[in-house]
Amino acid sequence: MMFIITLGIILGLNIYLPWRLGRLLALKNKVWPQILFAAGLGSGFLSMFLLTKYDNVLVSAYYNLTWTWLGTLIFLSGLMLIFEIVNLIYKLPPRSAGRAMVVLSAALAAYALANAASFKVTPATIPLEGLKDEVKIVQISDVHLGAARGRGYLAGIVEKTNELKPDLVVITGDMADSKAALRGDMFVPLKDLRAPAYFVYGNHDVYVGLEEIIKKMRENNVTVMRNEVLTQGELKLVGLNYMKADDSVYDPHQVTRETIKDILPTLDLSGAEPKVVLQHGPWGLEYLNEQGVALVLAGHTHAGQIFPVSLLAKIRFPYNQGLSEYKGTAIYVSQGAGTFLPRMRLGTQNEINFITLVPGRRPS
Repeated sequence: MMFIITLGIILGLNIYLPWRLGRLLALKNKVWPQILFAAGLGSGFLSMFLLTKYDNVLVSAYYNLTWTWLGTLIFLSGLMLIFEIVNLIYKLPPRSAGRAMVVLSAALAAYALANAASFKVTPATIPLEGLKDEVKIVQISDVHLGAARGRGYLAGIVEKTNELKPDLVVITGDMADSKAALRGDMFVPLKDLRAPAYFVYGNHDVYVGLEEIIKKMRENNVTVMRNEVLTQGELKLVGLNYMKADDSVYDPHQVTRETIKDILPTLDLSGAEPKVVLQHGPWGLEYLNEQGVALVLAGHTHAGQIFPVSLLAKIRFPYNQGLSEYKGTAIYVSQGAGTFLPRMRLGTQNEINFITLVPGRRPS
């Protein structure tokens, strides 16, 4: 149902926007905007299909070009909504308003492209009861290697991670988002990580080829955790596969029938060590809390990636970005180090997360 609603919104916008823009600009030929918008939408779906079949440079370039166009249309949609609301109260000059929206959409797209070209380090300090000494963690999530990100980008992440001198590195899913990621030696920079590294997979890793990605992670000295528990220093790490919280939840990205509710009781979570769960999706807190989990590290949301989608992400995901808490269980959600579909960020930022765990109790 959610997919049908989303598809309906996309199709509706691609009919309404060119029609409305043509009227505002008083275009004599109102057909070409319809053709341009339809071609852009069709190209977006076509480029996604081609990426599942081919991994050459031309397909990657086509994908990036079409989704830059569609990302620009998202900005235009937001501006058009603002215009329609304001226009109900105060009549704006239509042609000037139309031109302003086109120019501003292009300017926002240019900024969003530049903003998404790099990443920042986001620090966080989290008290953990039962911890004796400080533990420094770098969390890397949602890199999305493939058509938009390559070896050089990952090498930059690894270099910055090493500069931070963490005690361990956790990679919380979606390392890749197209077959292009499996080309050549894109994962090799991971071998340069100087701290123990642990990986749990996300939905896009499954779409691209889970076993191939797991093989590449292991070849580059990253420990893959698949519904496993292990001890790292003072911490008990729990690495979960990508799955939904329970059977009552609809997940459009579902890749398995496993659920957090069903899997947790099968794991050995005994012991006094603080339990830190690594998972891709930021959910299932009620079940994790019941098992005495102290901290959950997750990703997946991208914090909505671009405005105004970021507003919808806050509604869709109760734990959307940064540090939150559920009945004493802390959850930290990364915005992600990369992007999906349009290589753009507006109102959000690519990031890796430098998390310092300190002894103490979280304030209630």
